[in-house]
Amino acid sequence: MILDRSRWSAGLAVVLAVAGTAAVMYALGVLPEPWTRGYVSEGGVASSPRDGIYRAGIVALAGSLALLGVALRRLVPYVFTMLVTASVFGAVSSAVSCTPGCPLPPYEPSTAPDLVHAGASVFAVGLAVLAMGAVALISLQPVLRRTARVFFGVTLPLVLLLVFGLLAIGRGLFTSVLERVALAPVVLWVVATGVLLCRGPFTVASPATQIAERPKTVSGVARANGRDAADRATAG
Repeated sequence: MILDRSRWSAGLAVVLAVAGTAAVMYALGVLPEPWTRGYVSEGGVASSPRDGIYRAGIVALAGSLALLGVALRRLVPYVFTMLVTASVFGAVSSAVSCTPGCPLPPYEPSTAPDLVHAGASVFAVGLAVLAMGAVALISLQPVLRRTARVFFGVTLPLVLLLVFGLLAIGRGLFTSVLERVALAPVVLWVVATGVLLCRGPFTVASPATQIAERPKTVSGVARANGRDAADRATAG
């Protein structure tokens, strides 16, 4: 069956991913620090001139994850749950902004909103990366599997290096630049996968079709075994 509804979901995922990224970049462009400095989350603090635009961009990115999960639901098991849960954490990240500077332990004293915002952001990105890895491992569609493998191979080392930087170095140019670099392939994977799903069509055999085909396969094997036995008896 051709998944037309999945195409619509994939197309909307692409639109929201591009629009959300543009909104976040636009919001970060007015911060006092250069664009490559500071955490991305600082675009959503109350003192930011464009905090509303930043939050709208994060909601759009969260929505793109959920829509991509809907598009992949019948093609890759379990990914739907991962991406929808990631989108929920993304929405929490947008709703609870950090304080100015987005201080994080162990180097800076943090408030409860800082921890909630950071935790939600980490879970959102982490689940998106895990979903990417799941597609890379279990997708039945080779083009989706290859695409996810490329992006997962790029993203995983960057995310691990970012975690190391946050724990070992803290706030600084290294972590701020690496954060932006690590987030880019996640968004690009959403866009690339959405485009591939739109170009489809991908088909999935229904359970009824699989059940109907199974007896044919079994009976075919039985007939082949019967012919082999008859040939052996004749030869004997």
